[in-house]
Amino acid sequence: MVTTIIGVYDEFQHGFSAKNELLASGFSRRQVQLNPDQESSTPQGAPPPDSNDGSVRAGIGIFFRSLFGVGDKSTHSNVYAEAVRRGGYVLTVDVDDEAQRLRAEEIMNRFSPVDMEERSAEWVRHGWRGHDPSAPLGHSNVRKFDAGKQNPGQR
Repeated sequence: MVTTIIGVYDEFQHGFSAKNELLASGFSRRQVQLNPDQESSTPQGAPPPDSNDGSVRAGIGIFFRSLFGVGDKSTHSNVYAEAVRRGGYVLTVDVDDEAQRLRAEEIMNRFSPVDMEERSAEWVRHGWRGHDPSAPLGHSNVRKFDAGKQNPGQR
């Protein structure tokens, strides 16, 4: 049974580096996805381009529908969609067994993933009530804070 390991990163370079490390350690490109992934349009070491356009918003929707299922309104899809809307990068790894799961988590943890339970609790404390797909893309003033434990989420 395939399990998807999920990590969120505040910085593109952290997510991109984690993705590359996963690929270097033997995971296939089919198993590893970074969203939004600026790899094809961003020179190495450069910051990602501004993502305030409709194509990025559509891509985010497609990504989360494929990850959590069409029409899914669960807390998880809401939280991860909101993380991307606020400027985060979601890295997923499909693993086939416990050894792969442990290896993926260990690698992802090296690159400072966000603790999404803590992050979403912070959003709620500041009035967030759920992902609004019509809200503008971009960074939030509630985006950065000490993430505490740093375990990528599992689905």
